[in-house]
Amino acid sequence: MPKNKNAYIRYRIIDGCLRNKQKPFPSKDELIVACETIGQISLRTIEQDLYDMQYDEELGYFAPINFDRKRKGYFYTDAYYSINKFPLRENDLYALEFVFSLLRQFEGIGPVQQYRETLNKIEELINIRSVFGESTSENFVEVERSLSVGGNEFLNDLMLAIKEKKVVQLYYKSFTSDTEKQYNFLPYVLKEYRNRWYVTGKNETSQSIVTFALERIIKIEVIERHFKKDADFSAKEYFKYSFGISVNNNFKPEKIILKFDAHQAPFIKSQPWHQSQKIITDNHKEFKMELMVFPSYELKSQILSYGATVEVIKPAYLRNEIIDTLKNASTLYK
Repeated sequence: MPKNKNAYIRYRIIDGCLRNKQKPFPSKDELIVACETIGQISLRTIEQDLYDMQYDEELGYFAPINFDRKRKGYFYTDAYYSINKFPLRENDLYALEFVFSLLRQFEGIGPVQQYRETLNKIEELINIRSVFGESTSENFVEVERSLSVGGNEFLNDLMLAIKEKKVVQLYYKSFTSDTEKQYNFLPYVLKEYRNRWYVTGKNETSQSIVTFALERIIKIEVIERHFKKDADFSAKEYFKYSFGISVNNNFKPEKIILKFDAHQAPFIKSQPWHQSQKIITDNHKEFKMELMVFPSYELKSQILSYGATVEVIKPAYLRNEIIDTLKNASTLYK
């Protein structure tokens, strides 16, 4: 069965992990984390990749992969083996170069940095092609690089605490407070929003679900005490009505109706604001849509970013808040 480009990239990543002397015997979970730098994959996919690398005749790798029961991880029985000895196809090279340019957005982030050796090999390959005058995707692909706002150094510890369900002692200073607070925190899930990382879980003292911005964390200490995650907690359901990162546990989502200039329609339809988005009117005069979300600072910021091309129809209080904000802003230019 023909393999897609992502599969070939995953084989290279798995190969790099199996040959990583600094972190030998990677488990399936660790291979999944490494491969998820190019997109979400399942346990079944990684198992199929390991099988294909060993037995797929079309690939021709016949990789000597084995499982060490004592160390609970995979390794090459031939210490000198590498699929890098097999030539890459031209399309595979361009795919690797493109993915590498995307990964550069996350340089310095722990989970990506952990597999820096694999990324270095991709970079070396790109550089070699450039030296020999071969065109690379880097010559015609420019991606936005995120500017680190701090907190990324906590990603590794938090990922491990989430995986192993360990309590975290978290020291936090919010934007609205001058003092640092300490929390015993049960981390459930990491969430990224606009180049910033957040962690959501339970405040052990109040037993409420809270979200912390990693950039505001002073330090964390993983405690050798396990917790039991709420069986009814689902990150997908918890953030279902959030616009951005905000979730108000005390309120229900509301119907938001917005009216735009007609020329905004193609942009909004091609890049929807929210999964709940429904189109009410779409003609040459206006574009009207409905959202079912928690009203939040992020929502108001998004609305205001459209300036005079958007009007809040409902709810009335949100419409009035936007009006007041615009009036206050206009006084700055008198």
